[in-house]
Amino acid sequence: MKYTGEIYGKGAVWGITVLLAACLLLAPQPARALSGPGTDTAIAAGIGSTIGAAAIAYGIYENWPGRQGEPRYFNGEFYVGGFLGAALLQDTNWRYSGLTTAHDVAMSAGMLGGLKFGYFTHAYPWFGMEIETNFTRQDVWNQTVPVSPALGGSRTASLVTSNWYIWNNSIKFMGRYGFLPDSEVPFGRLQPYVGIGPGFEVIYSQADSAKNFSLEVEAGIRYMMLKNVSAFLEYKFSQQWNVELEEQRIYTNNAQFPPRTATFDVTSHRFVLGVAYHF
Repeated sequence: MKYTGEIYGKGAVWGITVLLAACLLLAPQPARALSGPGTDTAIAAGIGSTIGAAAIAYGIYENWPGRQGEPRYFNGEFYVGGFLGAALLQDTNWRYSGLTTAHDVAMSAGMLGGLKFGYFTHAYPWFGMEIETNFTRQDVWNQTVPVSPALGGSRTASLVTSNWYIWNNSIKFMGRYGFLPDSEVPFGRLQPYVGIGPGFEVIYSQADSAKNFSLEVEAGIRYMMLKNVSAFLEYKFSQQWNVELEEQRIYTNNAQFPPRTATFDVTSHRFVLGVAYHF
C-alpha cells in the first residue's frame, strides 16, 4: 500500500492536531453519578449506536459513487489487544453531605487489566477509533485526614477501610504517526499515538456503587514486531467529576456519625504494557 505525501507527512500532523482540538471542545460536560434501573442498558445502547453510526458513515464515504477504484468495504487496519499495568488515583477531597469536607483522602495503587479493539481508516491511516474496557481494584484504607469545618471540636477525622472495584469503558478518537517504514510495514514500525474521548466508569464499593461519565485521554507508543503483531506502552488519564457514594462513614475520637453521601472527583493515572494483533 502506498501512502502519499498528502496523507502521510505534514498533513497527518495537522490532521491529528485538529482532531484533538475538536475532541477537547466536544468533550462531555461533568456529570453526576447516574443511578436507577436501565442505566447500564442506556449507556450500552449509546455506545453501540455511536460506533454503529461512525461505521455506517465511513462505509458510505468509502463507497460513494464517483470515488476512484473499487468499493473497499472497511479494508482499513483493525487491531485487538490486551494489556496489564498499574493504576494510581490522586488524593482528593471528600464532601460529606451536610457535615464536613475531608481533605487529601488517599487510595492504594492497584493492578489493572484490560482489552481494546480499534480501527485505522484506509483513506487516512493516521486517523482511527478505539473502544476499550479495563478493570482494577483500589482501596480506601483507614486513615486520619484534616477536616473543615471541625467535627465535634476536632480538626481531624478518620475514614473506614473500603475496597473498590473500578470498571472503565471508553471510546477514543485516535491519531498516530509512523517512523521506520519498510516493505512489510509501510506506515512505519514505530508508531507514537494519542487518543481522546468520552468514557463511562462504574465504581463498586462495599456500601454503594457509582456510575459516572468521564473524560479519557491516552498517549502511547507501538512497535510492530511482526507485520501483524505489535507491543505497546501507554499512559492513560481519566477524569470524573462529582462522583457520589452513599453510606460512607467518618468518625473522630470523640464521636461516631451516621453514614453520609460523599461527593468527590476521581482522577486516575494508568500505566500499561500490552500486545496487539493487527488485521
